[in-house]
Amino acid sequence: MKRLFSQLALISRIIIIILPFFILGILVAKDLVPGGHLEFTYDFSTDSPVVTNLFPANRLSEINRVNNTDSYWQQLEAEPVYFETRLPQKFETAEVELVYQNKSQPLIQVGLRTLGENEWNYYFKPLENQLLDRLDWFKLESEDGTIWQKQKKYLSWPQFLDNFDSLKNLAAYDYPLQRKFTMPDYRPADQLTVIDRTIRGRHSFYTYIKNEPLDFTFTVQDINRSQGPDFLTINVYNEANDRIYQKQLGDDGYISNLDPASDPREVSLKINGLPEGVYRLELECEDEFFFRRITTRQQYLTFINRIYLADSPEYADGFVDLDYSPVSLYNTIPRLGFETSHPEGLQTVGIGTTQSLTLSEIHKNYFITALAVPAVIQSPKNDLKIFGRGLLAFSKTMYFNPEIYELRDFFISDQTDYLISEYQTPAILENGWKKNSVKFDLQNAEIVNRKLRFALSIPELNSSAETIPLKSIKITLDKEPLSYQEIIAKIFKYVREKF
Repeated sequence: MKRLFSQLALISRIIIIILPFFILGILVAKDLVPGGHLEFTYDFSTDSPVVTNLFPANRLSEINRVNNTDSYWQQLEAEPVYFETRLPQKFETAEVELVYQNKSQPLIQVGLRTLGENEWNYYFKPLENQLLDRLDWFKLESEDGTIWQKQKKYLSWPQFLDNFDSLKNLAAYDYPLQRKFTMPDYRPADQLTVIDRTIRGRHSFYTYIKNEPLDFTFTVQDINRSQGPDFLTINVYNEANDRIYQKQLGDDGYISNLDPASDPREVSLKINGLPEGVYRLELECEDEFFFRRITTRQQYLTFINRIYLADSPEYADGFVDLDYSPVSLYNTIPRLGFETSHPEGLQTVGIGTTQSLTLSEIHKNYFITALAVPAVIQSPKNDLKIFGRGLLAFSKTMYFNPEIYELRDFFISDQTDYLISEYQTPAILENGWKKNSVKFDLQNAEIVNRKLRFALSIPELNSSAETIPLKSIKITLDKEPLSYQEIIAKIFKYVREKF
């Protein structure tokens, strides 16, 4: 018996000695992830310690249980919604896999919050794009993504990639295509390009130059409806997004909201010796500034995301020479938004030849998804903000698309013969469920309190009666596995920090 107690005592001492190391090993493995691979799944059955519940709650249904099963789901009733996931260590990539249902929403996308000053810094990738799924081109699918061809020419990914550098009329959507945009047949124009329709407030646009100066003149007026001084800053950026030029225009001298509109002023910029390529101009100002005319030696001028048309009787008290005639805009924004601030701007807007949208209330955002792009927007009354993710121009001849190798949203133009994308059509599961995933590089991710934040966006959802049931969220984090030396170093660091 004495021997037995001695053995038990020895075993107890061994356990007491080993147990802390065993617990430490578990904690290290969980926190350091030496293998470089980690998976979390939130299936709505219970709260997860690593993946948060979806929020805000007012855009979601209660969590539901499928009858007589251990399966749960929650409905997205409005968008966007968000969730966060714990990040125990620094990882290189994050893959988000969703099991969900969707009948008719044309676009579902997942966004990763990235670094930046704006609260809406999200990099979105398509989870489901029904417009793309319905594209009836010849399709090549692989683990790397999908290639669509208007005319069947290449029979495999390797064959396509062997001819990649010589391809013309190629577009990329959600694909890291490292290719510089050029216009080989471009020649400088022999006459000025003039836009004599009034636009209001901040705008940005692309232009293209080759063997010519960058040359613009803006005719501006300040309507002086708000208290305080008003300034205009013009910034010019090259293709690398480096600011290469800045010019400022001071206030007109009227700072009271009772002052009259200013007389027209001209602000010009002319930069010689720039290399061929795409340049982006940012016109930074408040809505007090009206651009009455833009005159340039460049033949291409394509606006980015937004145009605010302002030839309206609403401004007749300040400007006597406005052009109230209808405006047509060439546009490649798949998801269009419209808003007017004045009764004079209430109107029915045409989109293409078969669609229209009626604005019946002021200060309300109206949205529509174009059946096809490009499409011409027809505004009969102006006084209209037009916005979305994409490009617009006052004529087809002024339009060009330097984003063709990095499309922010899917569209096919007449000049597109090939489309490459990491996107793949969702897998169809039983009972109407679908499964798909998107993968993010975390190099530019915003990490707050060791958490990543994701957004689910369904642009058409808020204007429809449809809901999106969601069954599970799976997060896969990956990085290079730790070497033996790195594991030892991190264990010592972990012990110092924790104990």
